Amino acid sequence: MKSKMDVADLGPVLALLILIIIGAILSPVFLTKGNLLNILTQISVLGLGAIGMTYVVIGRFFDLSVAGMLSLSAVLIVGLQPFLGTIGAIFAVVLVALVVGLINGTILQFIKGDFGASIMITFGTGTILASLALLYTGGFTLNPERDAVFTWFGNGSFLGIPAPIVTLIFFSIILHVVLKYTTFGRSIYLTGANHEAARLSGIPIHRIRTITFMIVAVLVSIGGLIRSSQTLNASPVVGVGFELDVIAAVAIGGTSLAGGAGNISRTLVGVLIIGVLNNVFVLMGLSNYDQMMAKGLIIVAALLLDRRKELKLNRKG
Repeated sequence: MKSKMDVADLGPVLALLILIIIGAILSPVFLTKGNLLNILTQISVLGLGAIGMTYVVIGRFFDLSVAGMLSLSAVLIVGLQPFLGTIGAIFAVVLVALVVGLINGTILQFIKGDFGASIMITFGTGTILASLALLYTGGFTLNPERDAVFTWFGNGSFLGIPAPIVTLIFFSIILHVVLKYTTFGRSIYLTGANHEAARLSGIPIHRIRTITFMIVAVLVSIGGLIRSSQTLNASPVVGVGFELDVIAAVAIGGTSLAGGAGNISRTLVGVLIIGVLNNVFVLMGLSNYDQMMAKGLIIVAALLLDRRKELKLNRKG
């Protein structure tokens, strides 16, 4: 953990500012209140997944099950509404998310898995979750009961601010405080920076990492609720490609994929870059395929910069 800001840390902020300038040049409506709120609303689900993934990555693990978790949570919330009501369905899906996170962490603890193992294990559990979403719906889109609570999460507002933005801000503040000012947060950093030193210090590294998996799963399940409420339907494939955007946001924001460094603020900058980039692409008339290619290139560039930064720090050490 560094106390001083490196020049490289300003890179994502500068990139965001450049994108905002480009957007303003391309369209006179880019900087309007309506468009800016639209961007923030559109990135809310991505933001929830990304701030949760930040915990996992700082702990030097990875979670590719977020795509399957998003799909399953979206359809379960809608599917359980007639039986449990909206509130009951939300609690049920959050419980499922906690179990999924617990399973991911427990399996990795059992096999004493490393970073590479976390990629493969969570890819497997994510595939299972995506399959369960398809089995549960038969491959069809579900239509929710549009009660006030359900509709609010995707289309409501608080003090004039869209509910998805309020939800993202709420969880961002909580997770920022926990990560920066609590013993648990410091334990995550130490676990990611040097897990052997963390173990010798008495930190339960497997428990810490398992909790981070549970955190990201819960946040993604809430994202599933927001997405279903926004679109007023629940697609079993809504999570396809979600992990790509989450990885991109975390990497672009500057959280070290080697573990032990990063924060929620950086990730939010990465999320904003993705959101503004998508908006600029639309203004430029680029297709979804062009957007996917650009995101892939950005991820590769972010990884190369992260690796270069890591090697530079090792030489200094």
